[in-house]
Amino acid sequence: MEKVDLMPAIKEGYWFYAGLTICPVRIVKHHTLFGTNDPSDPPEISFDKKTDCYYVRYHPPGSHESWHDGGSALSLREAVFLAHSKLGPVVHWTDY
Repeated sequence: MEKVDLMPAIKEGYWFYAGLTICPVRIVKHHTLFGTNDPSDPPEISFDKKTDCYYVRYHPPGSHESWHDGGSALSLREAVFLAHSKLGPVVHWTDY
């Protein structure tokens, strides 16, 4: 996922940890939907797929060098919903 972390954000903002601490969140667009690489999973989720997709990346409170995985989605709208589901209802997005 390091490669995804270096990509420019197409949407970014911040969320509130415990309703108080401001933490960054971003969504990046990528051309590969990474699979689980688990042979016991069905092939449709185990293997990587070449398709446009969106990754939610976020930082929890404190200093962190790498972004945390907030999940992946096949549309920007779904990625925004995923971010709100993962990080809480108060996510503020910066207008571009």
